[in-house]
Amino acid sequence: MAVYSPLKSSVVLRLNAGTDLNGKMIVRSVTMARIRPSVDATTLKASTDAIAPLLAYPVIAVEKVGTDTLEAA
Repeated sequence: MAVYSPLKSSVVLRLNAGTDLNGKMIVRSVTMARIRPSVDATTLKASTDAIAPLLAYPVIAVEKVGTDTLEAA
């Protein structure tokens, strides 16, 4: 049987940087690396909410990205 083992994790904040000449939203991103793979959603939400006022643009989405290794058990 094989199992996943967490290797690394990061958080990507998607920011609304306004609109272009065609009225389409410009999306910028900020990535924070070295996030514990085991962090729960409530803690992550509180952390990103605390960081949001420091950014130049409003946060429109938060994505947690994880990389796992596949190991034989």
